[in-house]
Amino acid sequence: MAHSNTLPISTAQGGQDRLVLDNLIRRELKVGDPSDPAQVAQALLTRYSADPRAQAIGQESRGLPFLQAASSAPPVVQMLTAAGGAEWQQALDDINQDLQHLSTSALVKDVAPEIRGWGQAIRTTLSEGYDAARFGLDPRNRDKGFAMRRQLNDYARLARLVGAHTPAMLTDFRKLAQSLDEAANLLLVIMGEALANVGFGGGRYIPQVAYADLQTRRDAVIYALRNLVGSTQQAYGPDEWPRGLDAYRQLNDLLEAQGQNDLRSLLIETELARTMDELVRRGGDNTADGLRSVGSTSLLTLERFRRLVAVSRRGISPESPALYAYLEALQLFASAFDSAGGFRLMKIARPPLLFYGLYGSTGLDDADRRIVDLATRRGLVADAIDCFASSCCQGNRTCLVLLDKLLYDIDRAIDLYGLGFANFGSTERRASAYAFMIDQVLLAAPCRAPGANQPSLLPAELVTQLNAIADELRPDLTLANDPVFADAVARAQRLAAQLGTLMQARGIADPDQLRLRGTAAPPQVWDIEDLAELNTAIYRGSAVVPPGLVPDSDLQLDAYLGVIEQELCLQLDMERNWSQLVHSMVANCAQIDVSLSQLQAVVQAAVRSVAGHDCRSGAAINLPPTLETSLDSLVDSVERTGLGRPHRTLSWQRRT
Repeated sequence: MAHSNTLPISTAQGGQDRLVLDNLIRRELKVGDPSDPAQVAQALLTRYSADPRAQAIGQESRGLPFLQAASSAPPVVQMLTAAGGAEWQQALDDINQDLQHLSTSALVKDVAPEIRGWGQAIRTTLSEGYDAARFGLDPRNRDKGFAMRRQLNDYARLARLVGAHTPAMLTDFRKLAQSLDEAANLLLVIMGEALANVGFGGGRYIPQVAYADLQTRRDAVIYALRNLVGSTQQAYGPDEWPRGLDAYRQLNDLLEAQGQNDLRSLLIETELARTMDELVRRGGDNTADGLRSVGSTSLLTLERFRRLVAVSRRGISPESPALYAYLEALQLFASAFDSAGGFRLMKIARPPLLFYGLYGSTGLDDADRRIVDLATRRGLVADAIDCFASSCCQGNRTCLVLLDKLLYDIDRAIDLYGLGFANFGSTERRASAYAFMIDQVLLAAPCRAPGANQPSLLPAELVTQLNAIADELRPDLTLANDPVFADAVARAQRLAAQLGTLMQARGIADPDQLRLRGTAAPPQVWDIEDLAELNTAIYRGSAVVPPGLVPDSDLQLDAYLGVIEQELCLQLDMERNWSQLVHSMVANCAQIDVSLSQLQAVVQAAVRSVAGHDCRSGAAINLPPTLETSLDSLVDSVERTGLGRPHRTLSWQRRT
């Protein structure tokens, strides 16, 4: 009788399953020894202490009858009213009335289907945005809330743009835009309320990923470790090298030789799982105390992870895919505990009177003050533009379109500051792009009277508010307090000095005095406008120097200012894409092309004021060729499209 040597379930697989179950019990029940029934029973009673069945078991253990009686004192559930509930309902009513009025008006009956389409899309956006904003503590919902707010702002700007070129319905379309702005602004307030209702106090840690993502990243680390140490029980093939085991052996020797023995505990699955489970458990506690405890302890706990990555990288020869997969998984898990932006939303949702004491002992920093000031001035600018729209003549509609674009840009700047967490980091630097837009709109010809001096046609109060917003977006920065900005200034001066010296040696005129500006000691206080002006002067100087002599550009300086250039170029691309949509909503006699072309000209002027040149065309996605295509290109000079490939049949016939 033949006996089979194959078991239904291998012993190794069974041991692996038991280890997974033990880790699950440790993580969820918080027990030290999963094999101890007393610890597991006590943990289950603690976890379900409010359940009547658990209370009945406790009664039975004390010798009392097993009765599943309801608790004598039911827990009191604190019902918090939805943030901005009354205001949100009012905004919904206003939007519905405006849409109903526009869709039934005889003056716009030709575009009634388009307006009904607006209504369907706007109502869906409102519903999705409100549901997401109420759970603003969750990173996914917070991101979705910002996306829905931007979509509402897009419809508001589109309504203003169509209304500016439909004189008979100017006020009606602007009323719809005003109602949409109300709802979009309320989404920010509701997200801030969702954070403030938790009771953050002075905490600044906000989850960057959702709890489910934490679990996924934790499992990815465990799987990568098993693949590295060879515990997956997958035999290597006859033509495969054991690079994982070799890297594991070298890594142990490396940590021993460099005195990093404590890091070897991260190569033990049980210890690694315990460390990560503790962080995951605290990260899933979406209370003020839980989030603040994670923010104050995760950095110290994850310091071992980052040390292991720093020591192990480039320390193993040959490189091992299994090791790098493990290190990347560690980095991915550690990055989940970096604080996400969004804590400034509380500064919008709560009045400034409460900032002292109730929301931390540090008060408002410079960036907090700027976002509060932006939110205040935004309303003043919107009122001033509406007054200008009601009094301006038909010839100033292009200027009105430019002002509406600035109102949209101010909303984008507020969003960026709400997502930032540095005084003038990359997010705040991106927001400064809209200050250059304000400069160009105030200088644009449609907003100025004809003549020698070209006085502004805008009200003085509106100009004052716009200049104040531009100053807020381009704050004065002390070089000693901002090393990143100071490094960018030093690089720009170094490049200007090299170019100015070259121009002087070649006898080339230097109207921008690059050599003098590059060698002079920089002032202690600069702003991004000064740096952008120096950068454009360098670009102008490079254009008059022979191509072979131009100094190489500084990549870090280009990256520092490239954020501003990219934001402006994205705006330019959006203006170009809106052309077809607006033409379908406006009569041909409305001269919409003049307004759209002026919008693009203003954005291009803002780009040139930062980078010195126009927006470059975006690079297309270029997939790498396959191995066969590369071989054809090397051997037979065949193009990637197949052009030039010899016909194998004809070649064989010629040879025969």
